[in-house]
Amino acid sequence: MAALSACGGSKTAGAPNAVVAPPKNLVSSGTLTYGTAATFPPFESKAVGGDLEGFDIDMVKALSQSMGLRPKPMDMDFDGLIPALSGKRTDIINSAMYITPERAKKVDFVPYLVIGEALLTRPGNPKKITRIPGDLSGKTVAVTRGAIGETYMEQYNSALKKQGLGAMKIMTLPNNQDAMLAVRSGRADAFDTSTPGAAAILGKTKGAFSLAATFKNETKIGIAVRKGDTATASAIKKALARWVKSGDYRSLLSTYRLPKESDYFSGSGGSSSPASPSAAGGS
Repeated sequence: MAALSACGGSKTAGAPNAVVAPPKNLVSSGTLTYGTAATFPPFESKAVGGDLEGFDIDMVKALSQSMGLRPKPMDMDFDGLIPALSGKRTDIINSAMYITPERAKKVDFVPYLVIGEALLTRPGNPKKITRIPGDLSGKTVAVTRGAIGETYMEQYNSALKKQGLGAMKIMTLPNNQDAMLAVRSGRADAFDTSTPGAAAILGKTKGAFSLAATFKNETKIGIAVRKGDTATASAIKKALARWVKSGDYRSLLSTYRLPKESDYFSGSGGSSSPASPSAAGGS
């Protein structure tokens, strides 16, 4: 994890070693309990031995440290994250969650990255998928159940219908790994993932997949808090602001080979200040 080089300063009452006051309504005192679906590298995944690793995992360690808290992950299926937060089993969702109008009705967001989507196929892109959505007509596309890719594919099916083209078959699966396996086994023609996730997969699998197409390079992702939980949102924003100012945010982007376009605070991807109001409406 990148060091909090510029996050020093006077301690804040309420938590040992805190430089940002932690929220008082935590699930467990002294702990930042977060929900994550650890099947989405480079953001969150399981390392050999079972420990969690990735950009989000390192980020939440830094944010927790500045609040004097111990981070505690709760790993679960992606579609269980919002119910767990709403049910007060977690304090936040830290799982590369895409900000959408539908989700913003249920939770509030603190945005921190901008990413796009990609379709990966078997080597050589045998079904010649390049134009989105036209080339998806009649194809089978695997998506993670509850993730934004499922929504995009449903929208593309509506577009195909308007164009007088046949729909694609949307194969919904529990996680990203299952979607990858569906393509490798030939049950699906392509699977949807984020542009950073695609880069990580292509780097690790060494020729097992081809990048067919990218699209929707405009999506914000954020840490989610319960609807109306301004105390937690404020603490996260302040901790995030200090982390960005320290330079460790951009250092971590480089560590995980995330493109410069992913920098939410650069002025081109989103807000120039992490302390600005949450982009709860999404893009």
